Amino acid sequence: MSPRNPYIVMPRDAVTKIAGSDLSRGSLVLRRVPADDMYVVQTVETGKDIRLPAEVPREYAALRSGDAQHAAQWIRVVSNDAHLHHLFLSRRPDISIGFKDFRKLVPGVSDPGNNLGVVVTHDPDLPPELVEAGAPEFAGWAVRRDGVEPLPIEIEPHVVGLAQLTGKWPIEQLAANSVMVVGCGSIGSAAAEALAGYGVGRVELVDPDRFLWHNMLRHALGPESVGRFKVAAMKDHLAQHWPQQTVVAHRRDVVTEAHYIRPIVDRVDLVLCAADGIAPRRVVSHLSRRARKAAILACVLDNGSIGEVIRLRPTPRFGCLLCLRQQLADQGAMDAEADQELDYGTGRVHQPMTAVPPDLRYVGTFAAKVAIATLLESLHGDHTQQVPGEHAIIGLRPAGDLAAPFDLSQAGDVRWSSIPRPRTSCPTCSPG
Repeated sequence: MSPRNPYIVMPRDAVTKIAGSDLSRGSLVLRRVPADDMYVVQTVETGKDIRLPAEVPREYAALRSGDAQHAAQWIRVVSNDAHLHHLFLSRRPDISIGFKDFRKLVPGVSDPGNNLGVVVTHDPDLPPELVEAGAPEFAGWAVRRDGVEPLPIEIEPHVVGLAQLTGKWPIEQLAANSVMVVGCGSIGSAAAEALAGYGVGRVELVDPDRFLWHNMLRHALGPESVGRFKVAAMKDHLAQHWPQQTVVAHRRDVVTEAHYIRPIVDRVDLVLCAADGIAPRRVVSHLSRRARKAAILACVLDNGSIGEVIRLRPTPRFGCLLCLRQQLADQGAMDAEADQELDYGTGRVHQPMTAVPPDLRYVGTFAAKVAIATLLESLHGDHTQQVPGEHAIIGLRPAGDLAAPFDLSQAGDVRWSSIPRPRTSCPTCSPG
Protein backbone atom coordinates (compact mmCIF):
# COMPACT_ATOMS: atom_id res chain seq x y z
CA MET A 1 0.00 0.00 0.00
CA SER A 2 1.26 3.44 -0.86
CA PRO A 3 2.29 5.45 2.24
CA ARG A 4 0.03 8.27 1.07
CA ASN A 5 -3.05 6.05 1.37
CA PRO A 6 -5.01 5.43 4.58
CA TYR A 7 -5.18 2.17 6.52
CA ILE A 8 -8.80 0.96 6.70
CA VAL A 9 -10.30 -1.37 9.31
CA MET A 10 -13.80 -2.83 8.92
CA PRO A 11 -15.51 -4.27 11.98
CA ARG A 12 -17.49 -7.45 11.38
CA ASP A 13 -20.74 -5.56 11.98
CA ALA A 14 -19.98 -3.19 9.09
CA VAL A 15 -19.37 -6.16 6.80
CA THR A 16 -22.66 -7.74 7.85
CA LYS A 17 -24.58 -4.51 7.27
CA ILE A 18 -23.19 -3.99 3.76
CA ALA A 19 -23.70 -7.63 2.76
CA GLY A 20 -27.29 -7.56 4.05
CA SER A 21 -28.31 -4.25 2.51
CA ASP A 22 -30.82 -4.11 -0.36
CA LEU A 23 -29.01 -1.08 -1.75
CA SER A 24 -26.48 -1.38 -4.54
CA ARG A 25 -24.38 1.38 -3.02
CA GLY A 26 -24.36 3.65 -0.01
CA SER A 27 -22.34 6.01 2.10
CA LEU A 28 -19.83 5.24 4.83
CA VAL A 29 -18.48 7.37 7.64
CA LEU A 30 -14.92 6.63 8.74
CA ARG A 31 -13.46 7.38 12.14
CA ARG A 32 -9.85 8.50 11.95
CA VAL A 33 -7.31 7.65 14.64
CA PRO A 34 -4.55 10.19 13.93
CA ALA A 35 -1.86 8.64 16.16
CA ASP A 36 -1.97 5.42 14.14
CA ASP A 37 -3.00 6.92 10.78
CA MET A 38 -5.93 4.52 10.77
CA TYR A 39 -9.50 4.80 9.52
CA VAL A 40 -12.27 2.66 11.01
CA VAL A 41 -15.69 2.20 9.41
CA GLN A 42 -18.13 3.72 11.89
CA THR A 43 -21.41 4.19 10.03
CA VAL A 44 -22.98 2.31 7.10
CA GLU A 45 -25.89 3.42 4.94
CA THR A 46 -28.11 0.31 4.75
CA GLY A 47 -31.30 1.76 3.25
CA LYS A 48 -32.63 4.98 1.81
CA ASP A 49 -31.81 7.63 4.41
CA ILE A 50 -30.97 4.89 6.92
CA ARG A 51 -27.48 5.06 8.41
CA LEU A 52 -26.58 2.66 11.16
CA PRO A 53 -23.52 2.51 13.42
CA ALA A 54 -21.06 -0.32 12.90
CA GLU A 55 -20.61 -1.80 16.34
CA VAL A 56 -17.04 -2.28 17.53
CA PRO A 57 -16.55 -4.71 20.45
CA ARG A 58 -15.62 -2.84 23.61
CA GLU A 59 -12.32 -4.69 24.04
CA TYR A 60 -10.99 -3.15 20.79
CA ALA A 61 -10.27 0.16 22.47
CA ALA A 62 -7.99 1.51 19.72
CA LEU A 63 -10.75 1.07 17.13
CA ARG A 64 -13.23 3.06 19.20
CA SER A 65 -11.21 6.26 19.43
CA GLY A 66 -10.67 9.12 16.97
CA ASP A 67 -13.02 11.48 15.16
CA ALA A 68 -15.81 10.44 12.77
CA GLN A 69 -15.52 13.11 10.08
CA HIS A 70 -14.52 11.26 6.92
CA ALA A 71 -17.01 10.37 4.19
CA ALA A 72 -16.58 7.33 1.98
CA GLN A 73 -18.62 5.03 -0.28
CA TRP A 74 -19.48 1.38 -0.57
CA ILE A 75 -20.60 -0.10 -3.91
CA ARG A 76 -21.75 -3.60 -4.76
CA VAL A 77 -20.24 -4.73 -8.06
CA VAL A 78 -21.86 -7.28 -10.33
CA SER A 79 -18.79 -8.15 -12.32
CA ASN A 80 -15.68 -10.03 -11.25
CA ASP A 81 -13.51 -7.62 -13.27
CA ALA A 82 -13.19 -5.01 -10.53
CA HIS A 83 -11.80 -7.41 -7.93
CA LEU A 84 -9.63 -9.14 -10.50
CA HIS A 85 -8.09 -5.73 -11.24
CA HIS A 86 -7.69 -5.17 -7.47
CA LEU A 87 -5.78 -8.45 -7.18
CA PHE A 88 -3.61 -7.60 -10.20
CA LEU A 89 -2.81 -4.07 -9.03
CA SER A 90 -2.16 -5.16 -5.41
CA ARG A 91 0.66 -7.36 -6.62
CA ARG A 92 2.28 -4.54 -8.56
CA PRO A 93 3.18 -1.66 -6.24
CA ASP A 94 2.94 1.92 -7.47
CA ILE A 95 0.65 1.03 -10.40
CA SER A 96 -2.75 2.65 -10.68
CA ILE A 97 -5.76 2.64 -12.98
CA GLY A 98 -7.10 5.79 -14.59
CA PHE A 99 -10.10 7.39 -12.91
CA LYS A 100 -12.28 7.20 -16.04
CA ASP A 101 -11.41 3.54 -16.56
CA PHE A 102 -12.21 2.83 -12.91
CA ARG A 103 -15.65 4.44 -13.26
CA LYS A 104 -16.37 2.01 -16.08
CA LEU A 105 -15.40 -0.90 -13.81
CA VAL A 106 -17.31 0.48 -10.84
CA PRO A 107 -20.24 2.65 -11.95
CA GLY A 108 -21.50 5.10 -9.38
CA VAL A 109 -18.17 6.20 -7.99
CA SER A 110 -18.29 9.81 -6.87
CA ASP A 111 -15.85 12.32 -8.30
CA PRO A 112 -13.38 13.09 -5.47
CA GLY A 113 -12.48 16.49 -6.87
CA ASN A 114 -9.12 17.55 -5.47
CA ASN A 115 -9.49 15.26 -2.45
CA LEU A 116 -8.96 11.58 -1.73
CA GLY A 117 -12.00 9.38 -2.11
CA VAL A 118 -12.25 6.06 -0.29
CA VAL A 119 -14.43 3.38 -1.87
CA VAL A 120 -15.21 -0.13 -0.63
CA THR A 121 -16.51 -2.53 -3.28
CA HIS A 122 -18.37 -5.71 -2.46
CA ASP A 123 -18.50 -8.70 -4.81
CA PRO A 124 -20.56 -11.46 -3.16
CA ASP A 125 -20.31 -13.78 -6.18
CA LEU A 126 -16.59 -14.24 -6.66
CA PRO A 127 -15.85 -17.59 -8.30
CA PRO A 128 -13.83 -20.05 -6.20
CA GLU A 129 -10.78 -19.81 -8.45
CA LEU A 130 -10.51 -16.06 -7.86
CA VAL A 131 -10.98 -16.50 -4.11
CA GLU A 132 -8.23 -19.12 -4.11
CA ALA A 133 -6.00 -16.77 -6.06
CA GLY A 134 -6.45 -14.13 -3.36
CA ALA A 135 -9.20 -11.85 -4.66
CA PRO A 136 -11.15 -10.37 -1.73
CA GLU A 137 -14.92 -10.24 -1.30
CA PHE A 138 -14.48 -6.67 -0.01
CA ALA A 139 -11.92 -4.50 -1.78
CA GLY A 140 -10.72 -1.01 -0.97
CA TRP A 141 -9.80 1.75 -3.37
CA ALA A 142 -8.00 5.05 -2.96
CA VAL A 143 -9.70 7.22 -5.57
CA ARG A 144 -8.05 10.34 -7.00
CA ARG A 145 -8.58 12.11 -10.29
CA ASP A 146 -5.00 11.31 -11.30
CA GLY A 147 -5.44 7.59 -10.68
CA VAL A 148 -7.02 4.91 -8.50
CA GLU A 149 -4.94 2.54 -6.38
CA PRO A 150 -5.91 -0.62 -4.51
CA LEU A 151 -6.43 -0.03 -0.82
CA PRO A 152 -6.03 -3.03 1.49
CA ILE A 153 -8.76 -3.31 4.12
CA GLU A 154 -8.41 -5.33 7.29
CA ILE A 155 -11.72 -7.02 8.04
CA GLU A 156 -12.59 -8.43 11.45
CA PRO A 157 -12.79 -12.21 10.85
CA HIS A 158 -15.70 -14.43 11.79
CA VAL A 159 -13.47 -16.33 14.19
CA VAL A 160 -10.83 -14.85 16.49
CA GLY A 161 -8.76 -16.36 19.28
CA LEU A 162 -7.75 -19.98 19.66
CA ALA A 163 -10.58 -21.14 17.42
CA GLN A 164 -8.48 -19.85 14.51
CA LEU A 165 -6.21 -22.86 15.07
CA THR A 166 -8.99 -25.42 14.68
CA GLY A 167 -7.66 -28.34 12.65
CA LYS A 168 -4.05 -27.29 13.25
CA TRP A 169 -3.85 -27.78 17.04
CA PRO A 170 -5.84 -30.09 19.37
CA ILE A 171 -8.00 -27.30 20.77
CA GLU A 172 -11.04 -29.42 21.64
CA GLN A 173 -8.98 -32.04 23.48
CA LEU A 174 -7.06 -29.53 25.59
CA ALA A 175 -10.21 -27.52 26.31
CA ALA A 176 -11.42 -30.56 28.25
CA ASN A 177 -8.26 -30.70 30.37
CA SER A 178 -7.34 -28.97 33.61
CA VAL A 179 -4.06 -28.03 35.30
CA MET A 180 -3.34 -26.77 38.80
CA VAL A 181 -0.56 -24.16 38.92
CA VAL A 182 1.07 -23.93 42.34
CA GLY A 183 2.97 -20.67 42.75
CA CYS A 184 1.95 -17.60 40.75
CA GLY A 185 5.27 -15.81 40.82
CA SER A 186 7.53 -15.04 37.87
CA ILE A 187 7.78 -18.61 36.56
CA GLY A 188 4.24 -19.58 37.54
CA SER A 189 2.64 -16.56 35.87
CA ALA A 190 4.51 -17.29 32.63
CA ALA A 191 3.47 -20.93 32.83
CA ALA A 192 -0.18 -19.98 33.42
CA GLU A 193 -0.17 -17.66 30.40
CA ALA A 194 1.40 -20.37 28.24
CA LEU A 195 -1.16 -22.97 29.36
CA ALA A 196 -3.92 -20.57 28.34
CA GLY A 197 -2.26 -20.02 24.98
CA TYR A 198 -2.07 -23.76 24.42
CA GLY A 199 -5.80 -23.99 25.09
CA VAL A 200 -6.07 -25.71 28.49
CA GLY A 201 -9.72 -25.37 29.43
CA ARG A 202 -9.41 -24.89 33.18
CA VAL A 203 -6.55 -23.69 35.36
CA GLU A 204 -6.64 -23.71 39.15
CA LEU A 205 -4.22 -21.14 40.59
CA VAL A 206 -2.79 -21.66 44.08
CA ASP A 207 -0.73 -19.01 45.87
CA PRO A 208 -1.14 -17.24 49.24
CA ASP A 209 0.91 -14.11 48.50
CA ARG A 210 0.28 -10.57 47.34
CA PHE A 211 1.75 -9.00 44.23
CA LEU A 212 4.13 -6.24 45.33
CA TRP A 213 6.55 -3.76 43.82
CA HIS A 214 9.55 -6.07 43.70
CA ASN A 215 7.51 -8.61 41.71
CA MET A 216 6.89 -6.26 38.78
CA LEU A 217 10.30 -6.72 37.17
CA ARG A 218 9.79 -10.39 36.37
CA HIS A 219 6.04 -10.99 36.46
CA ALA A 220 3.28 -11.20 33.86
CA LEU A 221 1.32 -8.69 35.95
CA GLY A 222 2.10 -4.97 36.05
CA PRO A 223 1.73 -1.95 38.33
CA GLU A 224 -2.07 -2.07 38.08
CA SER A 225 -2.01 -5.21 40.26
CA VAL A 226 0.29 -4.03 43.07
CA GLY A 227 -1.28 -4.87 46.42
CA ARG A 228 -3.67 -7.48 45.09
CA PHE A 229 -3.42 -11.18 45.81
CA LYS A 230 -1.57 -12.85 42.95
CA VAL A 231 -4.22 -15.48 42.23
CA ALA A 232 -7.01 -12.89 41.97
CA ALA A 233 -4.97 -10.55 39.77
CA MET A 234 -3.82 -13.42 37.54
CA LYS A 235 -7.39 -14.64 37.20
CA ASP A 236 -8.44 -11.23 35.90
CA HIS A 237 -5.35 -10.99 33.68
CA LEU A 238 -6.04 -14.36 32.04
CA ALA A 239 -9.76 -13.60 31.67
CA GLN A 240 -8.91 -10.46 29.71
CA HIS A 241 -6.58 -12.20 27.27
CA TRP A 242 -8.07 -15.72 27.17
CA PRO A 243 -11.80 -15.40 27.87
CA GLN A 244 -12.53 -18.95 26.75
CA GLN A 245 -10.59 -20.36 29.70
CA THR A 246 -11.99 -21.07 33.15
CA VAL A 247 -9.69 -19.86 35.93
CA VAL A 248 -10.24 -20.69 39.59
CA ALA A 249 -8.24 -18.76 42.21
CA HIS A 250 -7.24 -20.35 45.53
CA ARG A 251 -5.54 -18.04 48.04
CA ARG A 252 -4.00 -20.98 49.86
CA ASP A 253 -0.60 -22.22 51.02
CA VAL A 254 0.12 -25.61 49.50
CA VAL A 255 2.19 -26.63 52.56
CA THR A 256 0.12 -25.49 55.52
CA GLU A 257 -3.22 -26.12 53.80
CA ALA A 258 -2.51 -29.40 52.10
CA HIS A 259 -5.88 -30.69 53.28
CA TYR A 260 -7.51 -28.03 51.08
CA ILE A 261 -5.22 -28.79 48.14
CA ARG A 262 -5.81 -32.56 47.99
CA PRO A 263 -9.32 -32.33 46.45
CA ILE A 264 -8.00 -29.93 43.80
CA VAL A 265 -5.26 -32.38 42.86
CA ASP A 266 -7.88 -35.11 42.60
CA ARG A 267 -9.98 -33.18 40.08
CA VAL A 268 -7.26 -31.82 37.78
CA ASP A 269 -5.36 -33.74 35.11
CA LEU A 270 -1.89 -32.44 35.98
CA VAL A 271 -0.11 -30.27 38.55
CA LEU A 272 2.52 -27.68 37.64
CA CYS A 273 4.54 -26.36 40.57
CA ALA A 274 6.58 -23.17 40.19
CA ALA A 275 6.62 -22.23 43.87
CA ASP A 276 9.81 -21.13 45.64
CA GLY A 277 11.60 -23.39 48.07
CA ILE A 278 11.84 -27.01 49.14
CA ALA A 279 8.57 -27.56 50.98
CA PRO A 280 6.01 -26.68 48.25
CA ARG A 281 7.79 -28.84 45.69
CA ARG A 282 7.97 -31.78 48.06
CA VAL A 283 4.29 -31.43 48.97
CA VAL A 284 3.27 -31.29 45.30
CA SER A 285 5.45 -34.32 44.57
CA HIS A 286 3.81 -36.24 47.40
CA LEU A 287 0.19 -35.21 46.75
CA SER A 288 0.32 -35.74 43.01
CA ARG A 289 1.92 -39.17 43.40
CA ARG A 290 -0.73 -40.24 45.88
CA ALA A 291 -3.46 -38.96 43.55
CA ARG A 292 -1.78 -40.73 40.60
CA LYS A 293 -1.44 -37.48 38.68
CA ALA A 294 1.54 -36.26 36.69
CA ALA A 295 3.38 -33.23 38.07
CA ILE A 296 5.78 -30.75 36.50
CA LEU A 297 8.22 -28.90 38.80
CA ALA A 298 10.02 -25.80 37.52
CA CYS A 299 12.64 -23.54 39.07
CA VAL A 300 15.95 -21.78 38.51
CA LEU A 301 19.10 -22.80 40.36
CA ASP A 302 22.60 -21.53 41.10
CA ASN A 303 21.57 -17.86 41.27
CA GLY A 304 19.69 -18.09 37.99
CA SER A 305 22.49 -19.68 35.94
CA ILE A 306 20.40 -22.74 35.03
CA GLY A 307 16.77 -23.72 34.90
CA GLU A 308 15.34 -27.06 35.96
CA VAL A 309 12.13 -28.76 34.86
CA ILE A 310 11.21 -32.14 36.32
CA ARG A 311 8.38 -34.36 35.14
CA LEU A 312 7.05 -36.76 37.75
CA ARG A 313 4.83 -39.57 36.50
CA PRO A 314 3.10 -41.93 38.92
CA THR A 315 4.24 -45.21 37.36
CA PRO A 316 6.56 -47.98 38.56
CA ARG A 317 9.16 -46.71 36.08
CA PHE A 318 9.71 -43.34 37.75
CA GLY A 319 10.21 -42.20 41.31
CA CYS A 320 9.27 -38.93 42.99
CA LEU A 321 11.23 -35.77 43.69
CA LEU A 322 12.90 -37.28 46.77
CA CYS A 323 13.99 -40.34 44.78
CA LEU A 324 15.61 -38.10 42.17
CA ARG A 325 17.34 -35.92 44.74
CA GLN A 326 18.71 -38.94 46.57
CA GLN A 327 20.12 -40.32 43.35
CA LEU A 328 21.78 -36.99 42.56
CA ALA A 329 23.19 -36.78 46.10
CA ASP A 330 24.65 -40.28 45.72
CA GLN A 331 26.34 -39.10 42.52
CA GLY A 332 27.82 -36.03 44.24
CA ALA A 333 25.70 -33.50 42.35
CA MET A 334 24.57 -30.13 43.67
CA ASP A 335 21.90 -30.24 46.35
CA ALA A 336 19.34 -28.50 44.18
CA GLU A 337 16.71 -28.25 46.89
CA ALA A 338 19.03 -26.60 49.38
CA ASP A 339 20.24 -24.25 46.67
CA GLN A 340 16.83 -22.55 46.83
CA GLU A 341 16.98 -21.88 50.56
CA LEU A 342 18.94 -19.38 52.68
CA ASP A 343 20.83 -20.34 55.79
CA TYR A 344 19.09 -20.07 59.14
CA GLY A 345 19.27 -16.61 60.69
CA THR A 346 19.21 -14.53 57.52
CA GLY A 347 15.65 -13.34 58.14
CA ARG A 348 14.39 -14.65 54.80
CA VAL A 349 13.43 -18.15 53.74
CA HIS A 350 14.20 -18.20 50.01
CA GLN A 351 17.12 -17.07 47.93
CA PRO A 352 16.54 -13.65 46.33
CA MET A 353 15.59 -13.96 42.68
CA THR A 354 18.57 -13.11 40.49
CA ALA A 355 17.50 -14.50 37.11
CA VAL A 356 16.54 -11.95 34.47
CA PRO A 357 12.89 -11.69 33.42
CA PRO A 358 13.12 -13.38 29.98
CA ASP A 359 14.96 -16.37 31.48
CA LEU A 360 12.24 -16.86 34.07
CA ARG A 361 9.54 -16.59 31.41
CA TYR A 362 11.50 -19.07 29.30
CA VAL A 363 11.56 -21.61 32.12
CA GLY A 364 7.84 -21.07 32.81
CA THR A 365 6.91 -21.48 29.16
CA PHE A 366 9.19 -24.51 28.86
CA ALA A 367 7.46 -26.10 31.86
CA ALA A 368 4.06 -25.42 30.29
CA LYS A 369 5.21 -27.09 27.07
CA VAL A 370 6.26 -30.19 29.00
CA ALA A 371 2.89 -30.16 30.77
CA ILE A 372 0.98 -29.93 27.47
CA ALA A 373 3.12 -32.63 25.86
CA THR A 374 2.40 -34.88 28.84
CA LEU A 375 -1.35 -34.31 28.60
CA LEU A 376 -1.46 -34.87 24.86
CA GLU A 377 0.64 -38.02 24.99
CA SER A 378 -0.82 -39.64 28.10
CA LEU A 379 -4.49 -38.64 27.81
CA HIS A 380 -4.95 -38.25 24.06
CA GLY A 381 -2.42 -40.66 22.57
CA ASP A 382 -0.56 -37.98 20.62
CA HIS A 383 2.90 -39.50 20.35
CA THR A 384 4.21 -36.55 18.34
CA GLN A 385 4.29 -34.75 21.70
CA GLN A 386 6.85 -36.99 23.40
CA VAL A 387 9.61 -35.16 25.25
CA PRO A 388 13.14 -36.62 25.44
CA GLY A 389 13.17 -37.40 29.17
CA GLU A 390 11.90 -36.59 32.63
CA HIS A 391 14.56 -34.19 33.93
CA ALA A 392 15.60 -31.14 31.90
CA ILE A 393 18.46 -28.79 32.76
CA ILE A 394 18.36 -25.51 30.80
CA GLY A 395 21.37 -23.27 30.25
CA LEU A 396 20.50 -19.66 31.08
CA ARG A 397 23.89 -18.12 31.94
CA PRO A 398 25.82 -21.23 32.96
CA ALA A 399 29.43 -21.09 34.17
CA GLY A 400 30.13 -24.77 33.58
CA ASP A 401 31.46 -25.20 37.13
CA LEU A 402 28.75 -27.54 38.49
CA ALA A 403 28.76 -31.32 38.72
CA ALA A 404 26.68 -33.40 36.30
CA PRO A 405 23.88 -33.18 35.31
CA PHE A 406 23.99 -29.45 36.07
CA ASP A 407 27.31 -28.84 34.32
CA LEU A 408 26.04 -26.98 31.26
CA SER A 409 28.45 -24.53 29.71
CA GLN A 410 26.35 -22.96 26.93
CA ALA A 411 23.33 -20.69 27.11
CA GLY A 412 20.28 -22.20 25.46
CA ASP A 413 21.50 -25.75 25.89
CA VAL A 414 18.93 -28.24 27.20
CA ARG A 415 20.06 -31.52 28.71
CA TRP A 416 17.50 -34.26 29.25
CA SER A 417 17.87 -37.34 31.41
CA SER A 418 15.61 -39.85 33.06
CA ILE A 419 14.83 -40.19 36.77
CA PRO A 420 15.28 -43.29 38.91
CA ARG A 421 12.71 -45.90 39.77
CA PRO A 422 10.96 -45.56 43.13
CA ARG A 423 13.10 -46.38 46.16
CA THR A 424 11.73 -49.14 48.35
CA SER A 425 12.22 -46.89 51.36
CA CYS A 426 10.49 -43.85 49.83
CA PRO A 427 7.51 -42.73 51.95
CA THR A 428 5.86 -41.21 48.85
CA CYS A 429 6.39 -43.90 46.24
CA SER A 430 6.43 -46.98 48.49
CA PRO A 431 4.41 -46.22 51.61
CA GLY A 432 4.48 -48.95 54.21
